[in-house]
Amino acid sequence: MHEQERDELHVASFLVHVRPEQLTAVISLLAITSGLEEGTTDPSGKLVVLAEGACHQDLLAAMELIESVPGVLDCILVYHEVMSVEEAKQQLIPTGQVQTEQQEVLS
Repeated sequence: MHEQERDELHVASFLVHVRPEQLTAVISLLAITSGLEEGTTDPSGKLVVLAEGACHQDLLAAMELIESVPGVLDCILVYHEVMSVEEAKQQLIPTGQVQTEQQEVLS
């Protein structure tokens, strides 16, 4: 790993389309996978996944893991930001703002 990558934090969000009957399997995977978090979920089979990692390869691996779940139709990167670890510690987003933005993506 490069020295620069140790001081970086990669934050991303994915829009995942999944067959509704497999939604629970994807959510279960997110719950046990470090660096992945369930965002907004729609019972029709759409969900926003929040991800973070030390480098972009971590995010690619997360997408591949999600896509490996049977019933996942697509996993699309909709946001990616690279910041220093120090900068990440200082950034706070009000939860209501995040939920509103995620609902817009699902619409």
